[in-house]
Amino acid sequence: MSRQLLLKKKIADEILSFLESYRTVMLVNTYKLKASTVNEARRRLRGKAILKHVKTTLLQKAAERVSSKELKDFIKKYGSRGSIMLVLSNEEPYELQQELRKYSVRLPLSAGDVVDREIVVPAGNTGLPAGPVISSLNEVGLPTRIETGSIWITKDTVVARPGDVITPQLAAVLSKLNIRPVEAYVKAYAALCDGIVYTEEILSITAEDIRSNMTKSVENALKIALTTMFPTPESIDIMLREAFSKAVALGVKAEYYDENTIKIMLQMAKALADQLEKTIEKA
Repeated sequence: MSRQLLLKKKIADEILSFLESYRTVMLVNTYKLKASTVNEARRRLRGKAILKHVKTTLLQKAAERVSSKELKDFIKKYGSRGSIMLVLSNEEPYELQQELRKYSVRLPLSAGDVVDREIVVPAGNTGLPAGPVISSLNEVGLPTRIETGSIWITKDTVVARPGDVITPQLAAVLSKLNIRPVEAYVKAYAALCDGIVYTEEILSITAEDIRSNMTKSVENALKIALTTMFPTPESIDIMLREAFSKAVALGVKAEYYDENTIKIMLQMAKALADQLEKTIEKA
Protein backbone atom coordinates (compact mmCIF):
# COMPACT_ATOMS: atom_id res chain seq x y z
CA MET A 1 0.00 0.00 0.00
CA SER A 2 1.40 3.41 -0.97
CA ARG A 3 2.13 6.13 1.56
CA GLN A 4 -0.76 8.21 0.23
CA LEU A 5 -3.25 5.36 0.67
CA LEU A 6 -1.94 4.69 4.16
CA LEU A 7 -2.40 8.36 5.04
CA LYS A 8 -5.96 8.35 3.71
CA LYS A 9 -6.76 5.19 5.69
CA LYS A 10 -5.33 6.77 8.84
CA ILE A 11 -7.46 9.87 8.36
CA ALA A 12 -10.58 7.79 7.64
CA ASP A 13 -9.90 5.76 10.80
CA GLU A 14 -9.60 8.99 12.79
CA ILE A 15 -12.88 10.30 11.36
CA LEU A 16 -14.57 6.99 12.19
CA SER A 17 -13.31 7.22 15.77
CA PHE A 18 -14.69 10.78 16.09
CA LEU A 19 -18.05 9.83 14.60
CA GLU A 20 -18.56 6.98 17.05
CA SER A 21 -17.24 8.83 20.11
CA TYR A 22 -19.70 11.70 20.27
CA ARG A 23 -23.43 11.93 20.79
CA THR A 24 -23.91 14.86 18.39
CA VAL A 25 -22.57 15.06 14.84
CA MET A 26 -23.08 18.39 13.06
CA LEU A 27 -22.21 19.15 9.42
CA VAL A 28 -21.06 22.64 8.41
CA ASN A 29 -20.51 23.98 4.89
CA THR A 30 -17.28 25.98 5.11
CA TYR A 31 -17.82 27.91 1.87
CA LYS A 32 -16.98 31.58 2.58
CA LEU A 33 -16.41 30.73 6.26
CA LYS A 34 -13.37 32.63 7.46
CA ALA A 35 -10.61 30.82 9.36
CA SER A 36 -10.74 33.49 12.07
CA THR A 37 -14.41 32.66 12.73
CA VAL A 38 -13.66 28.94 12.99
CA ASN A 39 -10.65 29.53 15.24
CA GLU A 40 -12.68 31.75 17.57
CA ALA A 41 -15.45 29.13 17.81
CA ARG A 42 -12.86 26.41 18.40
CA ARG A 43 -11.24 28.45 21.19
CA ARG A 44 -14.53 29.27 22.91
CA LEU A 45 -15.83 25.70 22.72
CA ARG A 46 -12.65 24.00 23.87
CA GLY A 47 -13.66 21.07 26.05
CA LYS A 48 -17.26 21.13 24.76
CA ALA A 49 -16.87 20.42 21.04
CA ILE A 50 -14.36 19.46 18.36
CA LEU A 51 -14.34 21.24 15.00
CA LYS A 52 -12.65 19.23 12.26
CA HIS A 53 -12.35 19.84 8.50
CA VAL A 54 -12.85 16.68 6.44
CA LYS A 55 -12.89 15.64 2.81
CA THR A 56 -16.26 14.34 1.69
CA THR A 57 -14.73 11.21 0.11
CA LEU A 58 -12.97 10.24 3.35
CA LEU A 59 -16.07 11.09 5.39
CA GLN A 60 -18.15 8.78 3.21
CA LYS A 61 -15.57 5.99 3.51
CA ALA A 62 -15.56 6.34 7.29
CA ALA A 63 -19.37 6.34 7.37
CA GLU A 64 -19.48 2.98 5.58
CA ARG A 65 -17.88 1.43 8.65
CA VAL A 66 -19.91 3.05 11.44
CA SER A 67 -22.04 0.72 13.52
CA SER A 68 -25.08 3.03 13.74
CA LYS A 69 -27.47 2.74 10.80
CA GLU A 70 -28.93 6.19 11.59
CA LEU A 71 -25.47 7.76 11.47
CA LYS A 72 -24.56 5.89 8.29
CA ASP A 73 -27.77 7.06 6.56
CA PHE A 74 -27.27 10.59 7.87
CA ILE A 75 -23.73 10.90 6.48
CA LYS A 76 -24.75 9.32 3.18
CA LYS A 77 -27.61 11.80 2.75
CA TYR A 78 -26.06 15.02 4.07
CA GLY A 79 -22.30 14.48 4.04
CA SER A 80 -21.44 14.79 0.38
CA ARG A 81 -21.90 18.46 -0.41
CA GLY A 82 -19.03 20.90 -0.85
CA SER A 83 -16.35 21.55 1.73
CA ILE A 84 -17.40 20.08 5.06
CA MET A 85 -16.42 20.59 8.67
CA LEU A 86 -17.57 18.27 11.43
CA VAL A 87 -18.67 19.64 14.78
CA LEU A 88 -18.64 16.81 17.30
CA SER A 89 -19.96 17.13 20.82
CA ASN A 90 -22.01 15.55 23.57
CA GLU A 91 -24.11 18.74 23.84
CA GLU A 92 -27.58 19.09 22.35
CA PRO A 93 -27.25 20.30 18.72
CA TYR A 94 -29.70 23.19 19.07
CA GLU A 95 -27.97 24.58 22.17
CA LEU A 96 -24.59 24.11 20.51
CA GLN A 97 -25.72 25.97 17.38
CA GLN A 98 -26.99 28.89 19.44
CA GLU A 99 -23.63 28.99 21.22
CA LEU A 100 -21.80 29.02 17.87
CA ARG A 101 -23.98 31.88 16.68
CA LYS A 102 -22.55 34.11 19.42
CA TYR A 103 -19.21 34.19 17.59
CA SER A 104 -20.57 35.66 14.37
CA VAL A 105 -19.01 38.44 12.28
CA ARG A 106 -20.64 40.81 9.80
CA LEU A 107 -19.53 40.50 6.17
CA PRO A 108 -20.33 42.54 3.04
CA LEU A 109 -22.32 41.11 0.14
CA SER A 110 -20.46 40.16 -3.02
CA ALA A 111 -21.63 40.31 -6.62
CA GLY A 112 -23.57 37.17 -7.45
CA ASP A 113 -24.73 36.51 -3.87
CA VAL A 114 -28.40 35.59 -3.48
CA VAL A 115 -29.93 37.44 -0.53
CA ASP A 116 -32.19 35.66 1.96
CA ARG A 117 -33.58 38.80 3.58
CA GLU A 118 -34.60 42.35 2.77
CA ILE A 119 -31.64 44.74 2.49
CA VAL A 120 -32.45 48.31 3.54
CA VAL A 121 -30.20 51.34 3.21
CA PRO A 122 -31.18 53.75 6.01
CA ALA A 123 -31.75 57.45 5.52
CA GLY A 124 -29.04 59.78 6.76
CA ASN A 125 -25.57 61.13 6.10
CA THR A 126 -23.42 58.65 4.16
CA GLY A 127 -20.23 60.43 5.13
CA LEU A 128 -19.24 60.37 1.46
CA PRO A 129 -18.14 63.66 -0.11
CA ALA A 130 -20.14 65.07 -2.99
CA GLY A 131 -18.78 63.83 -6.30
CA PRO A 132 -19.11 61.14 -8.97
CA VAL A 133 -20.12 58.53 -6.37
CA ILE A 134 -23.58 60.12 -6.21
CA SER A 135 -24.38 58.69 -9.66
CA SER A 136 -23.51 55.19 -8.37
CA LEU A 137 -25.96 55.65 -5.49
CA ASN A 138 -28.70 56.88 -7.79
CA GLU A 139 -28.06 54.00 -10.20
CA VAL A 140 -29.10 51.44 -7.56
CA GLY A 141 -32.21 53.43 -6.66
CA LEU A 142 -31.03 55.46 -3.68
CA PRO A 143 -32.59 58.97 -3.43
CA THR A 144 -29.91 61.50 -2.48
CA ARG A 145 -29.23 65.13 -1.73
CA ILE A 146 -26.13 67.19 -1.03
CA GLU A 147 -25.88 68.87 2.36
CA THR A 148 -22.83 70.47 4.01
CA GLY A 149 -20.62 68.90 1.36
CA SER A 150 -21.78 65.31 2.08
CA ILE A 151 -24.15 62.96 0.29
CA TRP A 152 -27.30 62.16 2.26
CA ILE A 153 -29.80 59.35 1.64
CA THR A 154 -33.20 61.06 1.87
CA LYS A 155 -35.27 58.05 2.98
CA ASP A 156 -34.97 54.41 4.04
CA THR A 157 -34.73 52.43 0.81
CA VAL A 158 -35.07 48.71 0.07
CA VAL A 159 -32.33 47.81 -2.42
CA ALA A 160 -32.75 44.00 -2.42
CA ARG A 161 -35.39 41.48 -1.48
CA PRO A 162 -35.18 37.75 -0.66
CA GLY A 163 -34.13 35.83 -3.76
CA ASP A 164 -32.51 38.81 -5.51
CA VAL A 165 -29.02 38.40 -6.97
CA ILE A 166 -26.58 41.12 -5.95
CA THR A 167 -25.22 43.05 -8.93
CA PRO A 168 -21.63 44.34 -9.07
CA GLN A 169 -22.97 47.92 -8.88
CA LEU A 170 -25.01 47.24 -5.73
CA ALA A 171 -22.17 45.30 -4.09
CA ALA A 172 -19.85 48.27 -4.68
CA VAL A 173 -22.36 50.76 -3.26
CA LEU A 174 -23.04 48.68 -0.14
CA SER A 175 -19.29 48.37 0.39
CA LYS A 176 -18.84 52.15 0.11
CA LEU A 177 -21.64 52.64 2.65
CA ASN A 178 -20.04 50.02 4.95
CA ILE A 179 -23.26 48.00 5.04
CA ARG A 180 -22.45 44.41 6.06
CA PRO A 181 -25.71 42.47 6.08
CA VAL A 182 -24.24 38.95 6.07
CA GLU A 183 -24.02 37.25 9.47
CA ALA A 184 -21.19 34.72 9.19
CA TYR A 185 -20.72 32.05 11.84
CA VAL A 186 -20.18 28.31 12.11
CA LYS A 187 -23.62 27.33 10.84
CA ALA A 188 -24.63 23.68 10.63
CA TYR A 189 -26.93 22.64 7.80
CA ALA A 190 -27.72 19.29 9.42
CA ALA A 191 -27.10 17.48 12.69
CA LEU A 192 -27.72 14.07 14.23
CA CYS A 193 -28.20 13.46 17.93
CA ASP A 194 -29.55 10.30 19.60
CA GLY A 195 -30.82 9.11 16.21
CA ILE A 196 -32.78 12.33 15.55
CA VAL A 197 -31.97 14.49 12.51
CA TYR A 198 -31.99 18.27 12.97
CA THR A 199 -32.30 20.29 9.76
CA GLU A 200 -30.91 23.77 9.18
CA GLU A 201 -34.40 25.23 9.53
CA ILE A 202 -34.68 23.87 13.08
CA LEU A 203 -31.12 24.70 14.10
CA SER A 204 -31.31 28.30 12.89
CA ILE A 205 -34.43 29.22 14.88
CA THR A 206 -33.53 31.68 17.65
CA ALA A 207 -35.12 32.10 21.06
CA GLU A 208 -36.62 35.36 19.77
CA ASP A 209 -38.17 33.49 16.82
CA ILE A 210 -39.70 30.94 19.19
CA ARG A 211 -41.14 33.66 21.45
CA SER A 212 -42.52 35.56 18.45
CA ASN A 213 -44.10 32.41 16.97
CA MET A 214 -45.61 31.46 20.32
CA THR A 215 -47.06 34.95 20.75
CA LYS A 216 -48.59 34.86 17.25
CA SER A 217 -49.99 31.37 17.87
CA VAL A 218 -51.65 32.45 21.11
CA GLU A 219 -53.09 35.56 19.43
CA ASN A 220 -54.44 33.53 16.51
CA ALA A 221 -55.94 30.90 18.84
CA LEU A 222 -57.66 33.64 20.84
CA LYS A 223 -59.06 35.22 17.64
CA ILE A 224 -60.43 31.84 16.52
CA ALA A 225 -61.99 31.21 19.95
CA LEU A 226 -63.69 34.63 19.88
CA THR A 227 -64.88 34.21 16.28
CA THR A 228 -66.35 30.75 16.95
CA MET A 229 -67.62 31.73 20.43
CA PHE A 230 -65.58 28.90 21.95
CA PRO A 231 -65.12 29.53 25.69
CA THR A 232 -61.60 29.13 27.10
CA PRO A 233 -59.95 30.59 30.23
CA GLU A 234 -58.40 33.24 27.93
CA SER A 235 -61.49 34.06 25.85
CA ILE A 236 -64.39 33.80 28.32
CA ASP A 237 -63.70 37.15 30.01
CA ILE A 238 -63.58 38.99 26.65
CA MET A 239 -66.73 37.19 25.46
CA LEU A 240 -68.62 38.10 28.63
CA ARG A 241 -67.58 41.76 28.35
CA GLU A 242 -68.70 41.90 24.71
CA ALA A 243 -71.97 40.14 25.54
CA PHE A 244 -72.60 42.56 28.41
CA SER A 245 -71.93 45.59 26.16
CA LYS A 246 -74.33 44.26 23.51
CA ALA A 247 -77.00 43.51 26.13
CA VAL A 248 -76.78 47.05 27.55
CA ALA A 249 -76.95 48.55 24.04
CA LEU A 250 -80.02 46.42 23.27
CA GLY A 251 -81.63 47.43 26.58
CA VAL A 252 -81.11 51.12 25.83
CA LYS A 253 -82.54 50.76 22.32
CA ALA A 254 -85.58 48.86 23.66
CA GLU A 255 -85.96 51.39 26.53
CA TYR A 256 -85.66 48.63 29.08
CA TYR A 257 -84.92 50.14 32.48
CA ASP A 258 -82.44 48.50 34.85
CA GLU A 259 -79.37 49.56 36.82
CA ASN A 260 -77.14 49.27 33.76
CA THR A 261 -79.30 51.11 31.22
CA ILE A 262 -80.95 53.86 33.29
CA LYS A 263 -77.81 55.98 33.67
CA ILE A 264 -77.10 55.88 29.92
CA MET A 265 -80.73 56.66 29.09
CA LEU A 266 -80.77 59.62 31.49
CA GLN A 267 -77.55 60.95 29.92
CA MET A 268 -79.11 60.63 26.47
CA ALA A 269 -82.28 62.34 27.64
CA LYS A 270 -80.28 65.20 29.18
CA ALA A 271 -78.26 65.65 25.99
CA LEU A 272 -81.48 65.74 23.98
CA ALA A 273 -83.01 68.26 26.41
CA ASP A 274 -79.92 70.49 26.22
CA GLN A 275 -80.08 70.41 22.44
CA LEU A 276 -83.79 71.26 22.49
CA GLU A 277 -83.17 74.14 24.88
CA LYS A 278 -80.51 75.61 22.60
CA THR A 279 -82.84 75.29 19.61
CA ILE A 280 -85.63 77.16 21.47
CA GLU A 281 -83.26 79.94 22.53
CA LYS A 282 -82.25 80.48 18.92
CA ALA A 283 -85.87 80.58 17.75
